[in-house]
Amino acid sequence: MGTSRAVVRGLKAPGRQPSGPARLTGPALNHSPQSGVVAAEQSLIDLQRLAGNRAVFAAVRSPSPPVHTRKPMALQRLWTRDEFKKQTDAGFLSGRGKTMKALDDLLEEYHGIRKNGMHLQPGGTQDRALNILHEIVENIAVWKDTHEGDTSRSKKRIPGLSRLEIDAKAELKELTEIRDKSREYMGQDQKPVERTENKLKTEMEGNFSSILAKLGPIFSAAAPASGDTGEIEVAIKVPVDPSGAGYLGFRVKASVERMKKQAMKMRFELAVVGGAKIGNVAEIGGELGMYLESQGGTPEKALELISYGVYRRFRESKVIPNEVANFIWGGSGTSVGWKRAEKWAAKVEKENFKDKSTFAAADSDEGGAYVETGGLIGAKAKGGVGGVAELEGTGQYSTGQHYDYNSVKALKQKHGGKLGEADKLPTVRGQTHHLGESVHHLEFGFSAKGGPFGGALKVGIDWSTQERNEGLAKLQSVKVGLEASATIPMTELVGGGLGGYIMPLAASAAKGIRAAATGAARDKRSTSQNVGEITGGCENGATALTQLAGVPKEAFVPKYEVGQPPPGFAAPVDLKLSLQGIYDFNEKAFTFELKVEYIKGMEVNAGVFEMKVKKGQRLIRVIYSGGSWAVD
Repeated sequence: MGTSRAVVRGLKAPGRQPSGPARLTGPALNHSPQSGVVAAEQSLIDLQRLAGNRAVFAAVRSPSPPVHTRKPMALQRLWTRDEFKKQTDAGFLSGRGKTMKALDDLLEEYHGIRKNGMHLQPGGTQDRALNILHEIVENIAVWKDTHEGDTSRSKKRIPGLSRLEIDAKAELKELTEIRDKSREYMGQDQKPVERTENKLKTEMEGNFSSILAKLGPIFSAAAPASGDTGEIEVAIKVPVDPSGAGYLGFRVKASVERMKKQAMKMRFELAVVGGAKIGNVAEIGGELGMYLESQGGTPEKALELISYGVYRRFRESKVIPNEVANFIWGGSGTSVGWKRAEKWAAKVEKENFKDKSTFAAADSDEGGAYVETGGLIGAKAKGGVGGVAELEGTGQYSTGQHYDYNSVKALKQKHGGKLGEADKLPTVRGQTHHLGESVHHLEFGFSAKGGPFGGALKVGIDWSTQERNEGLAKLQSVKVGLEASATIPMTELVGGGLGGYIMPLAASAAKGIRAAATGAARDKRSTSQNVGEITGGCENGATALTQLAGVPKEAFVPKYEVGQPPPGFAAPVDLKLSLQGIYDFNEKAFTFELKVEYIKGMEVNAGVFEMKVKKGQRLIRVIYSGGSWAVD
């Protein structure tokens, strides 16, 4: 023999039994100074053998002389790229789609790793090999799911895909066992391989939705606690004449509100604006644009519903071809894309649109999921009064499609479908069913601000129309809102303190409490005992407020070591009191909401560029519903 060889005791080639004791042509292992090394390497080979990898080619080497195992019969379980393409060829006219091409690439990458046995060595390369096998299995499942009923290609490709699926699962099981036992042998923690993103699977489950879902943590941070709000608005106004009076531009606005528990409501607006400024005294303007609004059980679900709302508008449009929606949400403009997109939409419906009556009161916002998309048009006029006060009047009309549990369920049943089930591919173009309820909102507002104080009155009317605006109009609700706010500049707060604001506010509150007590005492329905209790309690509260006047103003001035307030306190702070009353024509009941909010904000007005950023925290919320008041 040209080289020294030894069949290591205890190792068996596949399908062969040892004919007798192992023969050593080199020095005996127990006499070699490297016997400990060889024994350790032999143990690792035994370990790999026990893991079941019959394809391993293990070589045991010692510096002098080298000792080798006999090469076992190699097993190549998975097809190569070329062999797989041959086994799944569906004919000359049938091209290979995105999923088939992805499988081709994965097989080529796997065999590149396997070629030098790198899939057997613990580490990043072995973990990548395992991820490739996972992706192969997942991608085959995606292909089968989206080609269900596709007899033209499925009959020719299913056998090859099923064979690859079986082999990939077996290879995955075997390689996982090798990895686990190798990590145990080397004293490493036993933990599963970290999965990397299967980009094809993510894409097939909805590209647009996947991108939006990644924004969830950002919106969650903007409103982390129940009752918190966040808002950002940017406007670009470009002058269109030499005087600079007329302008054209656009406005972008995004707002979020944290509801009960993890539920979140969000709204996005994009509008083209135009108008004219009359010196520095007044401004008139208008806008035309679109809006997206949703409410979901979590920020991620609210964003997913935004994607669903846009998908429905694309799908139901008489202008946009179905192929566009197929490609954006299904990854393909063909019928395969339709099936993928519809399966995704059905999943969104099933996970989000639920009967709100089955949720407890504390969880009601999580059950009130909806999405609304549409267009808006608005007008405004504002001006100053002698440089003392600023007045503004606004009007806005919006109309759109509203998708929720009731509308989707009812309209799907009307057309023979079911909520949470995918629609079948229509046989005639333009036969896609509409699942939303047509809704309309008209709102007028008037606000005034003078110095640190401001107030506003808003009146809104909501109604809906069935059959895509062709049916009868149905009044839904009327809303009336009152707002009062006091702006406290933080520079004043940290400089002169709060004393100058607290005293007048406390005096006004005490005066109001006493007036309310007097009115209650004079009411003929009040008994003598009640009069005493009301008068006494109110007087105690009013007295406590007036006693604030005796506290030195210095007590309300923050103290800093450097003697100056930090520069970050330049933004103003609003304390806003709002009262909103709603009459719901469906429930035939009134609802009132009283809120006190603490709002931090920043405003930038650089002529062409305007920006407003606000972040609010709810301090008090009192609700009247079902005939009684409750504190939230």
